[in-house]
Amino acid sequence: MAHFSCIIQRDQSAATCVAELEAGLHEIHAKHFADEPTTVSWRRLPPGDMFTEGKPSTSSIVSCVLGCATSLPEREAFLRAVCELWTSTTGCTDHEVVVAVTETEPLT
Repeated sequence: MAHFSCIIQRDQSAATCVAELEAGLHEIHAKHFADEPTTVSWRRLPPGDMFTEGKPSTSSIVSCVLGCATSLPEREAFLRAVCELWTSTTGCTDHEVVVAVTETEPLT
């Protein structure tokens, strides 16, 4: 099973788009990894809890743990799709979203 863990800030645009972002994450994951179920969790941080270059940050962090191995082209396409979802939905730039993928071996 895959899991997305999303860290967003209460005062940023991602906080107003959670339902749309979550639906998009499920859709992207299903497109790229059809046989693997996925879940999404959210952490909303108070304003001023994240910083970039010593200033309050406008960034979001999207981390996904996959239960399968991927090739480099598969990972790149998946990462791009998540970044594009975030920027098109929230209006942020690609410099304001950090997307990470970790692969684990499925439990048997």
